[in-house]
Amino acid sequence: MSDPNPKADPGTETLAARCVRALLDHHGVPKRKHAAVVTDVLKLSYSQGHRRLTTDATWTLEELRTLAEHYGESLASMVSLGQSDEMLSATLKVGAIAFACRFARGPAVHKPRPGALVAALVDSSWQVSPAEHNLATQAYEVVRLVVEPSSAASRRIAILDDHIDTAQTIAGYLGSAGYEPTLFTDLAALAAASGERPFDAYVLDWIIESNGVNDTVRDLIGSIRSRDAHCPIVVLTGEVETGVADESDIASAMAKYRFKFFEKPARLSIISAALAASFATP
Repeated sequence: MSDPNPKADPGTETLAARCVRALLDHHGVPKRKHAAVVTDVLKLSYSQGHRRLTTDATWTLEELRTLAEHYGESLASMVSLGQSDEMLSATLKVGAIAFACRFARGPAVHKPRPGALVAALVDSSWQVSPAEHNLATQAYEVVRLVVEPSSAASRRIAILDDHIDTAQTIAGYLGSAGYEPTLFTDLAALAAASGERPFDAYVLDWIIESNGVNDTVRDLIGSIRSRDAHCPIVVLTGEVETGVADESDIASAMAKYRFKFFEKPARLSIISAALAASFATP
């Protein structure tokens, strides 16, 4: 599976992208939502916002100023944030409770002040916890902490499209919205995977090509509905106008299996909103 939110290569990430990420971290925006925020604030397409954060794509001075002012910061303060320590992924442990978090590491400490949070490497992973008076291991002061919801709470979304670029774009956006997307380009592979462990929702291209033959996802949807009468299903196609997709077939399937349908190119925000609305419906 491709990572829907790949980290920028240190060799290609621009100073501007690093400053923007630092600004969003500073204001508590989860890393998985960075591209979506950039997209919304700057009125860009999702792919444009994503590339600015993960490649050496160029930022304009006006774009940086707009993002800074959106959070009540100056351009200078955003640059200062970008030059501070990188936020590191860790686990915050408070008693028996653990949370996913990210933190900015300060100097090493040996006798921390009462109530301070410190970070230490435990089995090669960072762990943040309230400090003990005398530390038994090397620890560092935590100068900034961002707590994020556990990914275990994310909804698992299966995405099926025989065009991998389309599937990756949808997965990237849904991942930034807090979902856990899994990509498929093969109808049989998704059918097998959903049979072993059903997904929480599905985003399906109506027509899937395999070995030069077009097939629809109608039977797959029927199989899903036989197991779960209320699982959210979103169906997409750009082939109604071309005549490749049978409009009456789609209409009858919608009536029988109750799914949401959008013609391509569908706006990613609309797909995400349709899923959210479906999950919120009792």
